[in-house]
Amino acid sequence: MKQLKREDVAWLSAFIYIAYIYLGQIPHLKQATVFSTLFVSVLLVLEYALASTVILGIRRASIFFVISALIGYLMELLSIHTGYPFGSYTYTNALGPEIGPIPIFIPLLWSSLSFFSIEAFGPLWMPLSMLFLDLSFDPRFSGVLWIWSVPTQYYGDPISNFIGWFVTSAIISMAVALIIKFKGYGSLKAILFYLLFGLDSSISDIYHALYVPAAVASVLIIFLSAAFIIGNRSKRSSGSNADQAGAQ
Repeated sequence: MKQLKREDVAWLSAFIYIAYIYLGQIPHLKQATVFSTLFVSVLLVLEYALASTVILGIRRASIFFVISALIGYLMELLSIHTGYPFGSYTYTNALGPEIGPIPIFIPLLWSSLSFFSIEAFGPLWMPLSMLFLDLSFDPRFSGVLWIWSVPTQYYGDPISNFIGWFVTSAIISMAVALIIKFKGYGSLKAILFYLLFGLDSSISDIYHALYVPAAVASVLIIFLSAAFIIGNRSKRSSGSNADQAGAQ
């Protein structure tokens, strides 16, 4: 019961963060420093640190961070030097301090998004859920946070970028699944967090007149979230019916 209460507090904090980013969608607040991309990203990382520590425990959360951040960083570094798997690009100085050619926040964001995606959908579906988020993120940030040196096909991004996101997410997912045994993923809280976080990004796309990326990402995010919510309810209903049959 004590652990359950701690997790509830962690998710409450996560949903306060969701309320905060939606508040930042109010037109006359969008330009405020506290709703800037950097500030929002810092708070997301802090929410991830809190949630992962509470849900996984300090030891497993630390292992998860090292695996996901290291893989994310190395894959980005590989792509910057070779063009694979994302394509050839360079980061601007918009995200602040860097480790080599990569802003410190990038591996932190890989860890944060990976954790919340796995909590919502499990290791198997995590790469797809990450890809759906990226279909909204990258068209908005391309040319602002990084600059491509290869031809682009999808609203300022090359198709290889999305392939790279899926591949990198799959490697992170497989690595953490082998080392960390995730249990209890797919909770309604985790799925709703993913859903609301993704839709907030799509709203930001609309502000930037990126209507197609907003629509595509929203449909996919809603479909995946709804499918898991319905699937989880069906499983609970089947389990309840089986228990009742066994009691009879």
